[in-house]
Amino acid sequence: MSSYKLKCLSCHTEITDNYNIVCSCGKSGFYRTIYENRQFNPSNENNIWRFHEWLPVKSPPIQKSASNGKESKSEAGKTVVYKSKGFAKELGLQNLFIAFNGYWPEKKANILTGTFKGLEAPPSISRAKENGVKRILLATAGNTGRAFAEETINQNFEVLIVAAKSANSRLWTTKEINENNVKYITLANGNDYTNAIELGKRICNEIGVETEGGARNIARRDGMGTCFLEGVAEIGKIPKHYFQAIGSGTGGIAAWEASIRLIEDGRFGDQPARLHLSQNSRFAPIVHAWKARRNQIINEDFRIPPHEMSSLFAEVLANRTLSYSIDGGVYQALSDTNGEMYAVSEDEAKNAMKFIYQTEEIDIVPPAAVAIASLIQAVEQEKINPNELVLLNITGGGIERLKEDFELIPLKPVIEVKNPQTDLVEIAETCIH
Repeated sequence: MSSYKLKCLSCHTEITDNYNIVCSCGKSGFYRTIYENRQFNPSNENNIWRFHEWLPVKSPPIQKSASNGKESKSEAGKTVVYKSKGFAKELGLQNLFIAFNGYWPEKKANILTGTFKGLEAPPSISRAKENGVKRILLATAGNTGRAFAEETINQNFEVLIVAAKSANSRLWTTKEINENNVKYITLANGNDYTNAIELGKRICNEIGVETEGGARNIARRDGMGTCFLEGVAEIGKIPKHYFQAIGSGTGGIAAWEASIRLIEDGRFGDQPARLHLSQNSRFAPIVHAWKARRNQIINEDFRIPPHEMSSLFAEVLANRTLSYSIDGGVYQALSDTNGEMYAVSEDEAKNAMKFIYQTEEIDIVPPAAVAIASLIQAVEQEKINPNELVLLNITGGGIERLKEDFELIPLKPVIEVKNPQTDLVEIAETCIH
């Protein structure tokens, strides 16, 4: 059983979790989970619940089999970490470890939605249920939505998903989903992820649906943090360098927080992993702010208009709602770890995607290609030594491999609206019972 409290990173007050998102101090800092058990003690299970002592749930959820009625822990995949051979050799790195998040049965990688967002959904839904929440809403660029949709079946929960129409191709599951579990609200062409976030906030505030929480959701961050924990479980110590592509920056924060917990344990090192985070070169607000060593994002950091964001190679990284300046955010994470930011062009990312397929023999998603390209940049710029421990987060992959074994079932919208300022009456009547 997990025992924990929440600590406000602005006023440092500790409270008992009751699905809190913002501290009453009004300073808007993140909450961080403070676990009673300070020692890293993963079990031998082949799912995310092996880290349940460092996940903000009282206990792993139980599900009942439809075929035989037997009860077991809820299905949930986990990260698979292995030492690279082919790709590492090409880069001249002696200790490159890959954290693979997706479907690759030959390596026992079992995240059926092909994205590390599958690490966020199980603890997030479980935490919501334990706090008496009936349904949650999340706005998505696609990957998070399909991860939560798939998990609703495992835990018999209800989620409202809001996404722009450009995300449709990324919204699917491997299981049949009914409207008791998922209600998908789509925004017409011309809208983007930011518009989906805006509409989602209105639905939560005006209709009264509980928000999933985004970067403020401790279960999302700690769930993503298990990717880093899996790396340390395999390597045996905190790596020197950690590479990942980011949108809002939540994944980078999660790795930093995992480093902090491992340092407190005392057995895995006394320095956090150096964060190497990356974005599309056409949309790189955090890159621009960090290169200028500003702790604020300014309008000039957004270099493309919203209507061009859907044309980006890794569109899911184009998030205008950034976790940068907040207490506990990306700026602090980069500062604490002497981190680096990288801007990656579309050509660099596409070449990286081909490179990893040739050397590791698995397909990956565009955001993972951005991270791989940033590692190539770091090697070329001699930012890492050949013998240093490096953990590369491939945040999604194996979707082409998944199609060989599963039918991918598209999510069907229950309603389409023109813009985030739409009247909410029809949404309330369609989606809330």
